[in-house]
Amino acid sequence: MLPQRATRSLNIGVTGHRLNRISQRQLDGLTPQVRPFLAQIAAAARTPALTLLSGLAEGADRHVAELALDAGYALHAVLPFARDTYVRDFTGAASRAQFGELLARAERVTELSGRSGFSAQAYRRAGHALLDESDVLLAVWDGLPAQGAGGTAEVVNEACRRRIPVIHVSTQPRTSPVLIWQRQGSATRGRSAYEAAPSRRCGPSQVAAMVSHLMRAG
Repeated sequence: MLPQRATRSLNIGVTGHRLNRISQRQLDGLTPQVRPFLAQIAAAARTPALTLLSGLAEGADRHVAELALDAGYALHAVLPFARDTYVRDFTGAASRAQFGELLARAERVTELSGRSGFSAQAYRRAGHALLDESDVLLAVWDGLPAQGAGGTAEVVNEACRRRIPVIHVSTQPRTSPVLIWQRQGSATRGRSAYEAAPSRRCGPSQVAAMVSHLMRAG
């Protein structure tokens, strides 16, 4: 009897704004864009081994994590600090309870050794750790430059530098999602990896082609 081939997994990382940059109402309004992408990726991958990686910060991280769990994805939480330290970052009992509920639903939890007095470095390290295991990055982002280390813009730029495809769901009104992906070459001198990477409107056919490439390459 021939040995079974290992199932190729597909890991989707998420980065996005916290509730100081985006409201829950805005996130709910973006659900009709995010949910189809999760379904399209799953359909194109044709594998049961689908995982969403999330830092579980308040805002986009948690919103997409909940949508992914509802869609049948496993959840891998990548935390910048030990959970007992990280939970102090959240305001209010409801937020802390939601964090605990999502952690309980996670199939895997990675707790990095960030120190509370060095938050910027901890968040940057967590973003890089998330990208280390991501095949695709889903960015819920306003498209504006970074406002601090380890933020959404910085994670997007690092993904582009690593040639990880980025599905950008914009928080700006009347803006269609785009696929940002530089499969070959390198960034032009004087430009960031994000600025140099080609982008195109992202629909079902682009998602299917991207996932097909990733599954073959894997």
